[in-house]
Amino acid sequence: MSIAAGRWSRVLLGSTLAQNPWRPAAFALNVPGLLSGIWDSVLRAVPKKKTSHMKKRHRQMAGKALKDVKNLNTCPGCGQIKRAHVLCPHCVANIKKEWSNIQTA
Repeated sequence: MSIAAGRWSRVLLGSTLAQNPWRPAAFALNVPGLLSGIWDSVLRAVPKKKTSHMKKRHRQMAGKALKDVKNLNTCPGCGQIKRAHVLCPHCVANIKKEWSNIQTA
């Protein structure tokens, strides 16, 4: 915040205090231009305590839980359950065994 902006904030702050008599007069301080930026940050809301790691992770991970797998089918080759549009892991393992046996022989 520049010095000119600090002057404007004090002018605006003074005019709002003059218009609103219910606002406490403690905020009508003459703050020098260099300290006006610091004074504005002091008036902002600040948490009283540090947010714990668990609470922060719960907030960030809300709605991102694992979803149930609903696209299950039976493999036409071996009859075991597999995911739709994915190769059967049992059949792939059998093919790899056969290929390794062919290559070693």
